[in-house]
Amino acid sequence: MKKIIVIASVLISITVACKSKKAATSTASTDSSMDAQLTAVNTRFPNTTMEELKKGHSIYTGACTKCHGTKDVTVYTEPRLLEIVDVMAVKAKLTAEEKQSLIKFAVGVRATSK
Repeated sequence: MKKIIVIASVLISITVACKSKKAATSTASTDSSMDAQLTAVNTRFPNTTMEELKKGHSIYTGACTKCHGTKDVTVYTEPRLLEIVDVMAVKAKLTAEEKQSLIKFAVGVRATSK
């Protein structure tokens, strides 16, 4: 009986610890906010496409949140964000193209959150 209680306690602890955290702020995946993000990103990265932003959003909501839950990217300066993406892109095994899409998405979220 003690073994069952211990095993159940461990499983519950693991389940609770692994749940994703709720978003601190929305990463704005609606069409109108994505349009605003695209406009903002194009001032920093000319010729950025909507497909790149959507790919960046997909990477953020997939690879990033899988381990970290959703984070409020607006609390980081752009240089700090770029440092974080540089380090984590290696760990997440992102391609150079995926990394650029993620950077563009994060910059867009920051630029439109003000």
